[in-house]
Amino acid sequence: MDILQLKYFCDAAETENFTKTAEKHLVPTSNISQSIKRLEKELGSELFEHYANRIRLNDDGKQFYSDVSKALILLENAKSRIVEKGEELQGDINIACLTNRRIVTNAIETFLIAYPKVNFIIQHNLECAQNLDVIISDTCPFKHIDKILLVDEQICVAMNKNHFLASKLDVKSSDLEKERFITMTQNSSLHNITVNICADAGFIPNIAIKTDDPFYLRKYIEMGLGIAFVPSLSWKGLFSDNIVLKNIDN
Repeated sequence: MDILQLKYFCDAAETENFTKTAEKHLVPTSNISQSIKRLEKELGSELFEHYANRIRLNDDGKQFYSDVSKALILLENAKSRIVEKGEELQGDINIACLTNRRIVTNAIETFLIAYPKVNFIIQHNLECAQNLDVIISDTCPFKHIDKILLVDEQICVAMNKNHFLASKLDVKSSDLEKERFITMTQNSSLHNITVNICADAGFIPNIAIKTDDPFYLRKYIEMGLGIAFVPSLSWKGLFSDNIVLKNIDN
């Protein structure tokens, strides 16, 4: 995905009409519709409901619009500040990315197109926290750092489609007490989420598998080796058809 594609999406969401969006950008309507289709294919989800003479965001589209519109504003503000100074953005940005790695990586890729002289120094832990400019995390261990909410997403429980809970309409966290859990390694975001949700339900999770690679976590779920708490937005489109996601309580 690129910035222009995201602008097309946001304008289409606001006008609820591909033709009006095309007129604004002085391009054929087909350019807008094809761009949206490519975006939906990349995300693995449709973003609009289609009617006779209009379009409207569905639930996934509303969530994506909320996140993307904020990101575009941040990028535009960053660009404006640099343009006002009359100098090209360059130098190092030190980032600790502890969660949402795919979203962060896509954002960095887009950012580098606009500012190719910026050098990103990225780590996936807090071992060298002294010179960090940005921490992407579900919790912040430092009181002196300003905090901005970037993503608010649902945590679901993932299981093999043949699991007995997969056909159950309402699944409660208490239903999971005797289940085998799969999670990321100790002190990771998903590990802490798993422990905290189970603690709120009054039990200690039986963690059967720990992995440092999200790919294998999803693979073990697909194989029926256990269940796992997973982020529904960050990992959207990464689950096979053999995995079912269920909402748990609230």
